[in-house]
Amino acid sequence: MLFKIQSWLHQPKVWRFVCFVSSTVGLICYAFSSSFNHLIGNWSWWKIFLYILFSFLISLSTLFAKTWEYSNSRCLEVHTAFSTLLITSVYSFFLDKDVKQKADAYSLVSCVAFAIMSLGLSRLSQLGFEVDLLYFFCALLTVQLMKIKLWFVTVGGAFSYSLILLRSNLDFQPRSGYHGLQHQDHLVVEIGSHSQPQGTNHSVTQVDSTQTVMASSQPHPVIDMVWPSRGTRHSASQVVSPQEGGAPPENIYGTKECFMGCIEALKKESGSVIRAISMHVDKYLKANVVSEDQISVPELHGDHNMLVDSLSSGMISKLRENVKKMVSDGFVHECLHVYSNWRREFLKESLWTLGLQDQELNTEDTNKTEKIERLIKAMNIAARILFPNEKRLFNRVFRGSISSGEFHFRELCTELATSLLNSALALANWSHFMRNTLQELIQEFESCTFTNIVVQLIRQRLSIYEALEDLSLIPSGGIHSITLEVMYCIYLVYRNREISKLSLDLKEGKITSSVYKAKVSILLASTLDAKSKNGNKLEVMYYIKSLDQNRENNLGLDLDTMISPVCIYRMIELLESSLETNSKNYKNTSLGYVFIMNNRRFIQVETKVNRLGPTFGDDWLHKNTTKFRENLELYLRSSWNKIVDLLKLDLNQLEPSVAAELMKDKLYWFNEHFDETCNIQSAWSACDEELREQIIKSIENILLPAYGSFLGRFEELLGKHAYKYIKYGMFELQEQLNKLFLLR
Repeated sequence: MLFKIQSWLHQPKVWRFVCFVSSTVGLICYAFSSSFNHLIGNWSWWKIFLYILFSFLISLSTLFAKTWEYSNSRCLEVHTAFSTLLITSVYSFFLDKDVKQKADAYSLVSCVAFAIMSLGLSRLSQLGFEVDLLYFFCALLTVQLMKIKLWFVTVGGAFSYSLILLRSNLDFQPRSGYHGLQHQDHLVVEIGSHSQPQGTNHSVTQVDSTQTVMASSQPHPVIDMVWPSRGTRHSASQVVSPQEGGAPPENIYGTKECFMGCIEALKKESGSVIRAISMHVDKYLKANVVSEDQISVPELHGDHNMLVDSLSSGMISKLRENVKKMVSDGFVHECLHVYSNWRREFLKESLWTLGLQDQELNTEDTNKTEKIERLIKAMNIAARILFPNEKRLFNRVFRGSISSGEFHFRELCTELATSLLNSALALANWSHFMRNTLQELIQEFESCTFTNIVVQLIRQRLSIYEALEDLSLIPSGGIHSITLEVMYCIYLVYRNREISKLSLDLKEGKITSSVYKAKVSILLASTLDAKSKNGNKLEVMYYIKSLDQNRENNLGLDLDTMISPVCIYRMIELLESSLETNSKNYKNTSLGYVFIMNNRRFIQVETKVNRLGPTFGDDWLHKNTTKFRENLELYLRSSWNKIVDLLKLDLNQLEPSVAAELMKDKLYWFNEHFDETCNIQSAWSACDEELREQIIKSIENILLPAYGSFLGRFEELLGKHAYKYIKYGMFELQEQLNKLFLLR
């Protein structure tokens, strides 16, 4: 906290604000004070006007005091110091002569405010009168306090001492005093803000921005350069001899000023750059990237020249030239340090403005999904927009100046990239949205960061998920072995229960032995016997046990236990959960929906064939049918609706020639997407012919009417020439659809 306060006290912006506020307060209070009334007399309209004008000029001059910082006119210093001395002397004479009574509160407050204003001016300008003005108002305050009560001298003294002590601690000048901008051999330069470095100090004199300080004469100039935000304070002193090829102090001084001027000028353009980025990613930001119902997410196109094009090309060229001079003068590390700090702040500001600032995630968050969505968007924008643009700007500025540019660029981006990856790593479980994002972006993150433990952990975790996917996914979206084994296990329960009933009926004489044998033969001839890979109920029980969260209660499962309806319902619930989880692991979401349809249709068919309806119950079977239809609808929306959308076109207000060209383009892209989809989905499977026909029929219902209408309008516009562009007629299109889901 103490370091932050010290850093603030070295910031020119802070002191300009203090000067402006204190001058305003002082002028207002002085206008109401008794001292002003005795000196000026009663108010009149022209006095009010002149005082307001005078106050406005004084406040405005304190607000823009920074413009005097680099003044080196000794004539101006002499005249301002003399004018201040003359004005304060005349004011003291009339004040002592006319004002005999005790000072009021307005007078005291105005003195305090003017003293603080003088302290601020001494931090911002070097015209020679600021310190004298500070001493004058401190003395005036002390005298007025003594008129109230003599012992109030301690209050005035304490206040004056605190201001003088504060100025002394912040002052850059040596004890010998300020000697002006004389040509001396010892030059100390601080580049950047007024922040005070920490750590050890090895013979380095702190200076305020661009001031030169007198020291003992030396045979060659000694240059000390202090850069902000460093962990330690380095002694950058070196003997520079112009005869030996080093840059003269005045050249280094000018180069540094130009370099910092370019940085400050480019900083002012950050707002327009961020607005350009915001417009570029607007559609992506508005999309819901973690919704199952989201058919497609707007593609995030990476424009790597956006940053360079948005900034002033002339200022970038000027910055590059100054970088070359800084590097040639031996200040490559300091130059890179200032540049990197500037760009890191820009990266953080960009994400903050886009509403994607990094936030900690925990399991108790009620809006955890929203935070995960912001994290996914932040990683995409950082890896595909921000980092590539930063690399292009870095290469433009430092090309030809440094040899290890890649290393320094990675250093610039590592902080933000590591922060984003750490947030992803903190999640206990990764959804398939998060996994897909990291799989797509991890290489981009690696290319712009140093190799660190976070990147390695992300890689390892992705490998684990990938290995699990390889074990669990069915490439064609067919029936999963889990579905087969659970259905077989349920059938075993049903079969043994029915055989037990038949045995009891036979024993009681309710049925004959021939009837018993015939019914048992039917039960044993289940289609599930052939489809099950192992037919061993113990393995199925082990699977169910491994899925159950309460594992300790399932170590002793046997057939009698499994006959319980509660156990069967639990098996069915776990089967559904497993299918949903596996479907989300498919990179192609449409194939995930086909996977669910295949497995739910298989359950429905085997339930009917093997008379397992009472085991599942009517409610569950109805729910299964509803889920099947939902996944069919999702499949059509994700795979075919976007193809059908290519056939939609409003041509009412278009010229025929324009409409024809537009329809040619639409037809071309329709053929491309249609062929690609058919080629991919011809290798997918349907669990039976009925399901295959149902899916194809659903596709035809949405595709054929739209395609027929499109071709009719197309032929109207182009006539006989239309057939040159039509790849598929209606029958050919149906033929292609009949080639879908050929795998069994």
